[in-house]
Amino acid sequence: MDTFGFTKKKFVSLGPETRNKHIIEWLSEFYQKLTTNRVNPKALDLFCRQYNEILNWAGMKPFIKPESNTTRLWMETISNQIHFHRCALGDPVRDPDLLEMIQTGDALFSRVNQSFHCHLALDGLRSLFNVGSIFRTCDAAGFKSIILGNTQGKEHKAVQKTSMGAHKWVGQEKTQDLARTLVEKKEKGYGIIGVDTIEDCLPFYDYTWKDNTILVFGNEEYGISSHVGKTCDAFVHIPMFGRKNSLNIANAAAIVCFHVARSLCTR
Repeated sequence: MDTFGFTKKKFVSLGPETRNKHIIEWLSEFYQKLTTNRVNPKALDLFCRQYNEILNWAGMKPFIKPESNTTRLWMETISNQIHFHRCALGDPVRDPDLLEMIQTGDALFSRVNQSFHCHLALDGLRSLFNVGSIFRTCDAAGFKSIILGNTQGKEHKAVQKTSMGAHKWVGQEKTQDLARTLVEKKEKGYGIIGVDTIEDCLPFYDYTWKDNTILVFGNEEYGISSHVGKTCDAFVHIPMFGRKNSLNIANAAAIVCFHVARSLCTR
């Protein structure tokens, strides 16, 4: 395995934040080798000795080696160590900072044979991480594409990172005038349903969902803009049972999209 790129003298001259960043980088490289089964027992022993030496230089507690050499156990252990050093940086850990998900021994679920053609429309979203998460939800729930009105899309790295690759096959359509675009979609037979907390809107589970629907989600602060709202055929909301009256936009999209998918796939 690759040795750590610093001598003790060089390492101790660094600030705590820089030390942890270099340790994270080194551990991440080792983790990637584990994912491809490129580490043998001898390399594991060498890693333990070197990692404990580095931790000693940093004045941290020693690393306790896993009880067995199974790849899965080692991956879990190294992932936890990377998380430990990320927390030591003092910054909040976001999903895009995490390692790529691994699947070993998971149950295999067949994909639902879906034939509906539903889409999302995002009206003025600001958070690229929300947009990326919605791309991922869109794929998982079987929605075909996302219409982006005054919203940045898959060309941005933050969106790509949070989408976990879903941006590669979920289509996007960008428009500077979402209201006009939705009117054009209505002329082609699409139903436009806004998800918002306006007066007299139905709970999302009481609405009769139809194919060729476009769900509209609005800005994180003020919801669906007034001119876009005028194009909607109906509105639904997610009932709240606590003190808050809304959810994060990406969470809300996941709830409604999966309900729509289930409704259309089980008919």
